Amino acid sequence: IGTGASCIYPILGQREYNWTFVATDIDPVSIKVAQQIIKADKALNKNISCRLQPNSEHIFKEVITEGEFYHLTLCNPPFHKSLAEASQGTIRKWKNLNKTSESTKKAEKTLNFGGQKAELWCPGGELAFIGKMIKESKVYKNQVVWFTCLVSKKEHLPKLKLSLKNSQANQVKIIDMAQGQKIRRFIAWSFFSEG
Repeated sequence: IGTGASCIYPILGQREYNWTFVATDIDPVSIKVAQQIIKADKALNKNISCRLQPNSEHIFKEVITEGEFYHLTLCNPPFHKSLAEASQGTIRKWKNLNKTSESTKKAEKTLNFGGQKAELWCPGGELAFIGKMIKESKVYKNQVVWFTCLVSKKEHLPKLKLSLKNSQANQVKIIDMAQGQKIRRFIAWSFFSEG
């Protein structure tokens, strides 16, 4: 979900694990570029297909079709609520890297080291985006074993867990990931029973 022009998660998953993917995005340019990358490599071309999400109000609707079955979904959501919030996040990252004031000025012009608008922010930020995923996931609960999404802000977890409880998910897992000092996590949920 939100594969972006680089189609990086499907490419890594195909190369590392030989998985098959359907990569989705709301941006037609990202889909076009991702398709060009995929077509240039036989292994990718056989194992990754791209679908444009035609309605930015939806995540799964119109991209998961009747009769399809998926083992899991992957998503690195837009974390910020607005362009201004995304810009502040980028400036904070540059400052944390001890960059000079010249670098900070450059950071103000380059969001998140080059991320695109739809990749960085949406109304309501990650909490609203993941909430929408949870709500829509109920419709596809028999077609997807695990729904997963990266969660940037730990303080969002209680609300997300409550939303999943209200949605009657049978399994919910929070998995921490760390690289250096940076700790992130992803949330995974399933409507299938354990076992």
